[in-house]
Amino acid sequence: MERVTKFIGVLRRNPKKSLVFSGVLGYGVNYVKIKNEEREMMRVLCKEALAYGEMPKNLGEPDRHITVLLNPAAKGGKGKTEFDRYCAPLLHLAGIKVATVRTEHEGQARDLMEVMDNTTAVVVAGGDGTLAEVLTGLLRRVDNADASRRFPLGILPLGNNNTALSAIWGFRGQPKPLHLAEATMAIVRDIKRPLDVMEILPFQDAKKTVPGKPVYAVSGINWGAYRDASERKDIYWYWSVLKKYITYVFSSYKDLSWDCSAELEYTNPCSGCSRCHSQSSWEDTAQTNKPEPPRRWWMAYIPKTRPVQEPRQEERIDYSSIINEACGKLERKIVLNTSDVTVQSRNTPESEDIPGYALSVKTGPSNVGAFEFIQEGWRREWSNVRTVAEELIVGEVTLKPTGKTTTEEGKDRELNIDNEAFEVRPMRIRARPSAVTIFAPANPPFAASVG
Repeated sequence: MERVTKFIGVLRRNPKKSLVFSGVLGYGVNYVKIKNEEREMMRVLCKEALAYGEMPKNLGEPDRHITVLLNPAAKGGKGKTEFDRYCAPLLHLAGIKVATVRTEHEGQARDLMEVMDNTTAVVVAGGDGTLAEVLTGLLRRVDNADASRRFPLGILPLGNNNTALSAIWGFRGQPKPLHLAEATMAIVRDIKRPLDVMEILPFQDAKKTVPGKPVYAVSGINWGAYRDASERKDIYWYWSVLKKYITYVFSSYKDLSWDCSAELEYTNPCSGCSRCHSQSSWEDTAQTNKPEPPRRWWMAYIPKTRPVQEPRQEERIDYSSIINEACGKLERKIVLNTSDVTVQSRNTPESEDIPGYALSVKTGPSNVGAFEFIQEGWRREWSNVRTVAEELIVGEVTLKPTGKTTTEEGKDRELNIDNEAFEVRPMRIRARPSAVTIFAPANPPFAASVG
């Protein structure tokens, strides 16, 4: 007791020590409170997951089996720890067989999805880049229409960049343990919904005659000086929390993508008509006329069962009777001297009000000076709001850069597709509504929360 009294006396005589002690004590109390809330959350969700695991199954019903594609480098290695702490226990308690594959190099998730089989679902444990790789591998398959139905995707926001996932789940900033756990429980509860994606077809030449392989993304494309400055912020790590602001100051006189001049060819969005859905009848015929697998002699002794019918989410629409004269009509626009061009799907907080069959093309102000550049960069970091000079809502757009696409050193300039770097070149971008199925509720459950 004497020591406690003496300690309190020291704090009273030294105001600075009192402030330091109060700050440390407040941090400790808040830390304990957060950990207790996480522990209680996991206790409740583990109990629910166990109830799913103990549910009786019908005779002959196969076990659920999922394949987890885990990016161990996500969040500087912290992603795996968070997966083991908040996600894996729920999957195991639910009685789901889990096969975890750790990606070891860039592009491995894409390659795995191109040959994925013998699983009932695929879980993407990473950020925007890992998700884009999985989508690209899945939708490049020859049987992509069938594979998209066979392999629903679970998405766990474990990366540094979770732009698309924040729109899907409705949180802002970095995901919390609650977001990870609820994303996992969507898999356990088997709650599914379709996801709209973007198809990007880059061209190898300026005349747009040699197409490359398509790339698929969820959120969007970001090109310009602000993107380049943001990529440089890790250089100024010694500025600590100020590095994301300092990067715009020191980048204001660097060789960035100041000139994003381009020619745009675009079509207006179409929700569906006889022209843009003319291929659907052929695809349906191809699906229904698949040859049956060869029968063996011993199959004659096995009673025949009814084929399993996949549940239809909605009645099929007869697009042959819908006429839209504006569908596919090309329009052109020239963008000059801007330093910011973005193409976004509805899976971004800024464009979540557009329909799934449309894209938003936004351009920033022209002829931006150093002061305006710094001011705009700080505004984006502070409030996550960008200045938009013009916006187009399109169904498909071809972007042809007309400015200089190489740096002073002769290197190709880059843009971001779902926060992954790609060379700047002509490309055709179109919306692919309901292209894949994901485990998530129809409405974002955390739309009112702030991460």
